[in-house]
Amino acid sequence: MTAADGAHGYLVRRARVGYGSLVDTWMLAENEPAARECAALAVKQGVWPEPMQRARDHVPGLTARPLHDPTGFWFTGYLEEHYPLIRAEIDRVLDSPASPVLPTLEDGWLTRSGSWQQAHLFRDGRWQDAVCAHFPVTTAILAEIPEVTTLSPGVIMISRLTPGTRIMPHCGSTNAVLRIHLGITIPAGVTIRVADQVLAWQEGKCLVFDDAYEHEVRHDGAEDRVVLILDMAHPDLAGELRDRLLARRPLPEDRIVAFMRERGLGRIGIADGRLEFAPDPATRDRLAAYLAGAGATGVRLDGDELHWQRAADRG
Repeated sequence: MTAADGAHGYLVRRARVGYGSLVDTWMLAENEPAARECAALAVKQGVWPEPMQRARDHVPGLTARPLHDPTGFWFTGYLEEHYPLIRAEIDRVLDSPASPVLPTLEDGWLTRSGSWQQAHLFRDGRWQDAVCAHFPVTTAILAEIPEVTTLSPGVIMISRLTPGTRIMPHCGSTNAVLRIHLGITIPAGVTIRVADQVLAWQEGKCLVFDDAYEHEVRHDGAEDRVVLILDMAHPDLAGELRDRLLARRPLPEDRIVAFMRERGLGRIGIADGRLEFAPDPATRDRLAAYLAGAGATGVRLDGDELHWQRAADRG
């Protein structure tokens, strides 16, 4: 590979991030025609092969289709066989006041209405012991599936949606991962759209899809929807490519560093149950300049509305 090839690849990756953020912004504003126009332009410019599969980390050459046949993976039958045990344990925990399945902070921006709750049993290449302690039976069952644990670059989590929840159209970060859903509690009126296919989960059955394709969820039912979500490496991914993907699994330290750098934070802490944070020096100076330029000593954002604090307000 020449230096020119490397530079081109870097620019394409940057374009994917930029276009992906723009498409997400239009989707967040519920302007889907603008989002689709943006995605089509990205395809025309060679950013992605197709407008519905918009992974920021796109691995070329992998079989690309929205849905995969669950029977093509040995462990889907194993999960379905153990569904009664898994459901009994999840039902028991969800009914308890100590349930770790809580409203998501990480993916909350995707929730247009209702409540999306999650608990991770496995992420960043390791079991999450505090959550697994609530689900010993389920954890033991999952531990027998290396495809979704030691060989998985993704997560295992319990996902709960309350009635009225709508998760906006979005795409996963990479096409190198397939996502498996095991339906736990599936009321009528809940659907998932993957690309142009609208589906309903079935209790005790697995759904396998490529979440790099655009997908969204609508909950028009009357009871909570619960699924067990598992990730696995794309079956076409092997050898060095898979090893490289597994090696990139971030540690918790990596996540917090990336979060703080992205937002210009220098310190985060919790004191007396309150979250406290302070900007890094560069961000602090920039914000101070913005406030000075506006003749303000403070500002509060309420939705799309700014509330300014002036020096005279203190009197």
